[in-house]
Amino acid sequence: MMDQNPFKPIQEMLIAKPVPKVDVKEKVMVAIMAKKMEGKKIMKKKIGLLLIASMLVGASSVWAGMKMIELKNEKGEVVLTMSQYTDEEQQKVVQELPQEDQTRLAEEEKELERKSEIMTNIMNDLKPGTTAAVYWVPKNEEEDKNIVWSKHAPNITVVSNPVTYTSWKDMQPVVGKMFTLPTELGGTFKFNEGDVLYEDSDKYDAEAMKAEAKRDKKEYVVKEIPSSDKFDYATVSYRSEKGGIRAEVRMAEEGNAHTGTNAQVMEKVMVGNNEAVLTTHKSGNGDAFNWVIWIKNGTKLEYSLRASEKVVSKEELLKLAKQLNEVK
Repeated sequence: MMDQNPFKPIQEMLIAKPVPKVDVKEKVMVAIMAKKMEGKKIMKKKIGLLLIASMLVGASSVWAGMKMIELKNEKGEVVLTMSQYTDEEQQKVVQELPQEDQTRLAEEEKELERKSEIMTNIMNDLKPGTTAAVYWVPKNEEEDKNIVWSKHAPNITVVSNPVTYTSWKDMQPVVGKMFTLPTELGGTFKFNEGDVLYEDSDKYDAEAMKAEAKRDKKEYVVKEIPSSDKFDYATVSYRSEKGGIRAEVRMAEEGNAHTGTNAQVMEKVMVGNNEAVLTTHKSGNGDAFNWVIWIKNGTKLEYSLRASEKVVSKEELLKLAKQLNEVK
């Protein structure tokens, strides 16, 4: 089943602090879509929907025909490829599946959403700056042997609750050697709060957690583990009387990074001398959110800036992105 309000995840992302992504079962091609739909909840229905469909019917049939935009750096090298798959296109893929697969898809999506709620609660219960590993008892261990798992041991999910900084002065000692963020944007948007997130820790004992789950007949086991010190990304909200905008800086993937969007509109734009991609997400009531992403020339950093059109227009957002990009 499709979300009755597919625009809600985008709204959540704009008003809530993003949280670390969580790896779920995925085949290699699913990575194209998996990175950017991060928000208030741990897993997102929109990504989960196509992810599950790709496992049911094969990745090539799900991802065929997607629109793509490539971004190049000052050397002409492709550094980011974004693929577009709108909610309508996702729904069409689902409707073309055999009824049996549609039923399985709906069941798997419902299960992912249930686990998402559990994982979000686990994360919220963590003290700021701490990390936990979660082992999930598989429904079918034999099937899991045929799954390509990314990063973690099978059935392990890692979540962290980041420390929140209320000023750039406090945040600068943590990330200042890598990049600088302004204390204000456009003269009216002031630094509100920021988080620094790190890559998932691998300091867990999967076998011990598996044994505990089996012994105590648990659905999942949670263990607090040492946090990673390897930077993943930083996120900062800026606010004015008009509302909020959010900036992110993350380590760009080596080579050509692949990411995806379910936005209705995707276009290539310029942020200063940088090629960038601008996506527009529209709701049923006419609201729109814009999101601009680019890899800063001469660095290995990926920047993004997003806001509602009620707060700033598309043109204003690009001006703010240019200011962000010019900060040394």
